[in-house]
Amino acid sequence: MPQKRIYLYVPFKDKEKARLLGAMWDDKEKKWFAPKKLDKNIFSQWLYPRQKKSFSFDEQEILSAFKNALENHGLIIDASPIMDGKIHRVKTITDKGREKSGAYSGFLDEYPAGFIQNFKTGIKENWKMPLELKQDITNYQALNQKKIIAPTKNKEQEILELQEKTALKIEEEYQNAHWAYSNHPYLNKKGFNENFYLKQDNRGSLLIPLKDENGKIWSVQRIFPNGDKIIGIIRTKDEKEQGIEYSAKKSGCFHIVGAKNLEYCKEFIIAEGFATAATIYKALNKPVIMGVDAGNLPKIVEVLKAKFQNTPITLIADNDKKRELQGLSNIGVETAKEIQKKFPDIKIIIPQITNKEAEKGMSDFNDIYLNKGLDEVKKQLSMPDFHKKLDTFKSDHIAYKEQDITR
Repeated sequence: MPQKRIYLYVPFKDKEKARLLGAMWDDKEKKWFAPKKLDKNIFSQWLYPRQKKSFSFDEQEILSAFKNALENHGLIIDASPIMDGKIHRVKTITDKGREKSGAYSGFLDEYPAGFIQNFKTGIKENWKMPLELKQDITNYQALNQKKIIAPTKNKEQEILELQEKTALKIEEEYQNAHWAYSNHPYLNKKGFNENFYLKQDNRGSLLIPLKDENGKIWSVQRIFPNGDKIIGIIRTKDEKEQGIEYSAKKSGCFHIVGAKNLEYCKEFIIAEGFATAATIYKALNKPVIMGVDAGNLPKIVEVLKAKFQNTPITLIADNDKKRELQGLSNIGVETAKEIQKKFPDIKIIIPQITNKEAEKGMSDFNDIYLNKGLDEVKKQLSMPDFHKKLDTFKSDHIAYKEQDITR
């Protein structure tokens, strides 16, 4: 008795994949089948019919729910989110100029799901359509949970591969770039007359290399002459037309002002932005790590702690007091304190800023430098050490007095 053909349940979008694996088309039955000479397990994903959806969602409700989730995490979505499975970069509520510190991707097929990331706050999480917005669901438990999770895992792998490709292009650009002019408009605006060994691209933007703890360059922060900042590559017209995508890795990456690599640092002093890090370097004459923003600091501390367990760490927080006065979170201070909860041996220094100064936009040590001078920066940076010595002196003095009494 002849062996029956093993027919496959291949959706239209998978037909090319099935063909490349060796599946054949039965023109009479209008079905794909597994040739006898091949192991049927090669086609395991199409051996059984896909379970029909036992749920239904209105597309507008999906888009609205996803948009709300994105906005709740600080991303700015002007119209409806694009749920095509691709990565989309958008601005966040704390971005300035051309910065785009938000990223998301969404899927409408199977069970609606997505991925949300805010690089400024460090938020990175999966999203799926809330069940309360379902329509006519009769058997939700029958839905294969792997199908919900798989797109995100695949997307993370896709992002990593894209980041590797982007890193190679960025390293080539950086190596070929020339040294920045010491009178660069941004440097002058921040009170500096030196280039701190930075380079600049052919558009006149500063290039700040962002490396991991092993010294590998993954990305650059570009600071335009007008102060606008972006992370990564600016695509050419041809690249845009061809749909070529880049994704620059920032998480856990940093730049060191005043040293070539971490091995030159006897202690790790970490600040957020470049201007703040450069100001602290001038005040202390010690290397300072620029972490880009508050959302990136927890990851940087984590990788430094893992590789250099015994090196002391000091966090120089931004004091986002203006946001605090508006009833919003003081991201810089709150992030630093959360890190200290996890690693109690870390020291924190917060710039002392009055309400009046905060209303004028002051939030970091570069603002203090520009408004009050470098001596004030030095004074505030030395205050924690002064109080620590004072407390030690008081303790010793009390102990000495008690010793005198007991004689």
